[in-house]
Amino acid sequence: MKIIKNMNSTERWLRLYFGAIIFLIYFVNPFPYREWTFSGLLLIATGVFGYCPVYSFLKKKPETGKPVTVSK
Repeated sequence: MKIIKNMNSTERWLRLYFGAIIFLIYFVNPFPYREWTFSGLLLIATGVFGYCPVYSFLKKKPETGKPVTVSK
């Protein structure tokens, strides 16, 4: 499966950083923030792969345009 990265490196690092913070809040105070854990995991996943489905829906042009092969 080929996907095209549609995020630049700065945005990827910011997503990883804030996703990790949101995810770690769950371990500090789990009860009221359980739903936030899933959004943190989503930010981490999009930061790792460099692909955001919302951007492709909004037709944001990729920064580099290099296709990336993801093995199954």
